[in-house]
Amino acid sequence: MSIQRIYNVISEKDYKEHSQKTRKIVEKANTILRKPRELNERKMFWVYRVLGKDAELKIPKKHINDFQFLIMHILKKPKENRFTDLRRYYKLKEETIENLKFLLFPDKFPPGGYNEKLKKYGVEFYNPQVILKRLDFKDFIDLYALITYIPLDVKTPFVQGLIDEILSIDPIDTKISLYTKIKEIFKSLGSYEKQMLELQLKNISYYHYRLMSRKSIKGVIIDGSNVVRYNDQDSILRLVDLLDNLYIENITFFPAIIVFDRNIEYVLKNEEDKDILKKMSEKKRIYFESPADELIVHLSNRLGYYMISQDKFNEYQFDKDKLLEFRRFFDE
Repeated sequence: MSIQRIYNVISEKDYKEHSQKTRKIVEKANTILRKPRELNERKMFWVYRVLGKDAELKIPKKHINDFQFLIMHILKKPKENRFTDLRRYYKLKEETIENLKFLLFPDKFPPGGYNEKLKKYGVEFYNPQVILKRLDFKDFIDLYALITYIPLDVKTPFVQGLIDEILSIDPIDTKISLYTKIKEIFKSLGSYEKQMLELQLKNISYYHYRLMSRKSIKGVIIDGSNVVRYNDQDSILRLVDLLDNLYIENITFFPAIIVFDRNIEYVLKNEEDKDILKKMSEKKRIYFESPADELIVHLSNRLGYYMISQDKFNEYQFDKDKLLEFRRFFDE
């Protein structure tokens, strides 16, 4: 393989789609990082998509204010010793710090370990700026897209089939036994196949990436009517978004049960929302009950599941640590 191999790869339709998705993720993470005062735990998940597991496991163990301060310090004067301070404070790998430099300044720093990752194309560059010139790349985001792309000729039918199986997991419909079976298949893969899968899942669905890569998976009961009415929006689209974002710092949620008040259909403002509700109601783990609160708490107590709601359920007895505010699942 050679430079010509890279030219062939970047002309592939699949690569172009991958490159566009990758740029959106990196630019989103860059925008978030460059406003450190607005950082919160939820927004950090965009950052972890690029920094990787090392950062995702270590940074949340400290207070978010520490990270904010260190990033503000770096942005003010991006000196090497300030990156070193951050690396030592969190005990991060050198490659993680290289990726942080890239994420903050993608026109200046290449992603971590880029030369090692370029070996799959049979090339090696000693000066990252040469890459931009030789490959006519806009910036190092294009290089990041190249090193995270899985060429078509190494995507086996088995791996692609497993990706489809993983992405088909529906938290409100898929049987727990089927999820367990898919997870066991994933765990049995070799490190290279796992890496291929994780790279693709990060670009497609971070929720499904977490389902496969994290150990702490818990069930959850969603207060459907409460989510629909959040901020007086009366829209089911917030609930649809939530089902793609069922994870917090240390937990990913599966399966999910949604409990609606019986009058939920009359709360929705338009026919499109009502059609979505109708399709959703055909799923296995959807309930309609009035009062919904009583059933939500009952299911949580009986199954040991967490709950997502803005309500406090003060009149009921339950484990207070299992009640999670809806706003924790969005990076607003």
